[in-house]
Amino acid sequence: MNDRNNRGGNGRGNSGGGRPTDRRDGPSGRNFRNDSDARRGTGSANRPPEPPLPDDVVPQDLDTEVRRDLLSLDRTNADTVSRHLIMTFRLLDEDPVLALEHARAARRRAGRIAMVREAAGIAAYTAHEWAEALSELRAARRMSGGNALLPMIADCERGLGRPERAIDVARSEEGRALTDEDAAEMRIVESGARLDLGEFDKAIVTLQTKDLDPARVGTDAARYFYAYAAALLAAGRREDAITWFMNAASADDDDVTDAEDRLMELAAPESAADESDAESALLAPVHAEAPKAVSEVSAPPALKEVPEQVVPQLVPAAPAEPGARLRDGYDVLLLDLDGTVYAGKSEIPGAKDALDAGEQRNYYVTNNASRSPVDVAEHLQELGFRAEPDEVVTSAQSAARLLAEQLPMGSRVLVVGTDALVHEVRSAGLGVTRSADDRPAAVVQGHSPDTGWAILSEAVLAIRAGALWVACNVDATLPTDRGLQMGNGSMVAAVANATGAQPQVAGKPASPLMVDAVNRSGSKTPLVVGDRLDTDIEGANAIEADSLLVLTGVSTAADALNAPEAQRPTFIAADLQGLNAAADDVIVGPRPGWHVSVLDHTLTVVAQDGADPAAVLYAVLHEAWSRETSTKWIVEAAEEVAQSALMSAGLLA
Repeated sequence: MNDRNNRGGNGRGNSGGGRPTDRRDGPSGRNFRNDSDARRGTGSANRPPEPPLPDDVVPQDLDTEVRRDLLSLDRTNADTVSRHLIMTFRLLDEDPVLALEHARAARRRAGRIAMVREAAGIAAYTAHEWAEALSELRAARRMSGGNALLPMIADCERGLGRPERAIDVARSEEGRALTDEDAAEMRIVESGARLDLGEFDKAIVTLQTKDLDPARVGTDAARYFYAYAAALLAAGRREDAITWFMNAASADDDDVTDAEDRLMELAAPESAADESDAESALLAPVHAEAPKAVSEVSAPPALKEVPEQVVPQLVPAAPAEPGARLRDGYDVLLLDLDGTVYAGKSEIPGAKDALDAGEQRNYYVTNNASRSPVDVAEHLQELGFRAEPDEVVTSAQSAARLLAEQLPMGSRVLVVGTDALVHEVRSAGLGVTRSADDRPAAVVQGHSPDTGWAILSEAVLAIRAGALWVACNVDATLPTDRGLQMGNGSMVAAVANATGAQPQVAGKPASPLMVDAVNRSGSKTPLVVGDRLDTDIEGANAIEADSLLVLTGVSTAADALNAPEAQRPTFIAADLQGLNAAADDVIVGPRPGWHVSVLDHTLTVVAQDGADPAAVLYAVLHEAWSRETSTKWIVEAAEEVAQSALMSAGLLA
């Protein structure tokens, strides 16, 4: 294991945590740029042999800003120092001992230049030459006047077996004044020093800041999470430590930590003594005996009380003026995607033109959790629609919110779904796993074309072990350009059958997704538009919003005829052009020229003089919905005009 990762020093090569502020004048106030003695360097008479410099290493390869610091040297000496510095930085990771030899050579030639002393300090630090590193870093700090090297200085004190001094540096006025990455580095060092002293609780608290956000990724995040996991493990909080080692592994894009190895070790069936030894090796500073960790399995995180869903108070649309378009009564359109705006990779014919004809802001509300808002917005843009990622609201986002409201931060969640769902879970401050062996506190299930028996079985194992279960949606089918394919709901049903459990549902028709869409848009009078009665329309009714059913996707006119009350739309149209029709023309209600009579379960339709064939659907639905019955209706035509109109409306086979 790379000790740099354990100890908390930054180990960032030539960056040194950010170059200190340049200061050309040394402590004596001499200006080395104009000092002839300084320009001569240190001389070569008694200089020890230097490591060879490859021919392909040229001074011009050194960063321009760094080379400017060497202008006080004569040209030949400056070029040689530049080449040694290049080799120092090049070899830091692969051969730190040789890197230090090059740094020492540069120091002997240009020991009065702060940047050279800083490079020598970093090289000694990387080679674990703590006393030399401490001396060089202190000198560089005195010469430059900056505080960015303080975390490494404090960590050198740890390496020398002086954790109390490391804490003094961290708690000094200068240490407390550090910001951003430098402050985070110092907290890592201070936490490690407190572990050296056996102050486990203080080590944990030291790292509990805003930086402890599982949604973060990258080297800095990975190292911070790793340090926190180490502190938790030392305190005997093994399960919590595993969670944060998992977060570290997830954030570690460049493999700077050995978090994955630690997870494998902790998952192995080792004895308590072996586990304690492993933890000691993890935490031990150089030349110091590590405190013994308590080997103890903590209980899974307790669920929070489920918060009551707060449904926004909506304002009913004002009565439409004669001839007003449907859309004119609403401030925002909450649009479904699959089957409403597009089918797979193709636009629903006329959808773009229909949406472009109004001034309302469009929000795209989708049960499909397989793609991120960025991906959805890009797909819409490719099809010609105006859309931004913040105008896309997904069931994955709502599912992650439901989880975060019920689980402690950092809890592990087994994800059945795509990387888009993984991202939303992490963004909610939760850890991610794909295995029930990690004892997840919850399972979240969203659509993925790659979902198979193996991951569904992991979900079953976790749920049967007591994990909370949240489904992004329960759509049985998914509209595509090839037709209806298996949806997430069908796979949720398989898990339900194997567990006997039922999930909390984030997506439509449940209210969480619709509430999130209303809150995101800031709408007071939204119109929900979709193609499914059992999701889009029922979801609209759940928050008491008006809705428009378009017959371009899953649900048909015949489905609407027999829809239960919870799934009945306010308006119905053939496609999105219905938004631009007069509101009176697309609302369900009686129509002049059409007479519908009822006998038992049969609706008999008669066309009278002047009957508009396009209006028959609304007249039939009005008559069926006005009856207090759950019967399945049969529709018949009393004459040829009615028969033709009913067939066109999809109410006759």
